[in-house]
Amino acid sequence: MAKGSDGSKAYRANYKTDGWSNEAVAQAASRLRAHPHISATIAKMTVAKQEVASVEFDMTVRKLLQTFIEIAFTDPNELISMRSGACRHCWGIGGAFQWKEREFAEALAAWQRDHERWSKTNKGEEPQCPDGSGGFGYRFTADANTECVECEGEGLQRYVPKDSTKLSPGALHLYRGVQYTKEGPKILFADKDGALDKIARILGAYDDRLRVDMKGAVANLHLTTNDPQEAARAYEQMLTAASG
Repeated sequence: MAKGSDGSKAYRANYKTDGWSNEAVAQAASRLRAHPHISATIAKMTVAKQEVASVEFDMTVRKLLQTFIEIAFTDPNELISMRSGACRHCWGIGGAFQWKEREFAEALAAWQRDHERWSKTNKGEEPQCPDGSGGFGYRFTADANTECVECEGEGLQRYVPKDSTKLSPGALHLYRGVQYTKEGPKILFADKDGALDKIARILGAYDDRLRVDMKGAVANLHLTTNDPQEAARAYEQMLTAASG
């Protein structure tokens, strides 16, 4: 039975108190609460409720910490990567422009149309036939030619975003959507430095109000990896030690 007005409500809910004053009900509830059997039962219920609250709080901390670990240690390349590949002259014959077959066919067809129109009027400069001397078969995924005089071995760079419907759980925590700007789409990331700060606070690295007492197990936890799986294992070891 609860204390105070809650105890009176509980008493009224279980006993006939029609015509009783609030003071009379409160006194009767107090006497009932003082009974050894009743007080022992209430004590057990209180402890059980506290244990449930403690477990719920622990699970909340676990989930928060796991989320921050995934944000902090997930590789950003799971969302977008910068790739370097051959430029158009890297593997062209004699260093000339190397075409893809379809591109050359389209360029040649466009030249033929332009040259046909020009031949009817002879006005302006004569359209030049596309130069295929550099050959065909260009692939960006080929390695850059370290002896290329055009790009000097640096190749070309491009950004390749990943399919957001196929991200790992850690990458989903890191991913914050896409913002469209005048320069094009921009992938938004969760704050990895902020996540590291939250991890440090939960593990008690700072002496502030966000510190969580983990029974000294934190002192034995060393997050010296950038692998989220290893970090998660270290975190589980810390929790196991804390619950022992």
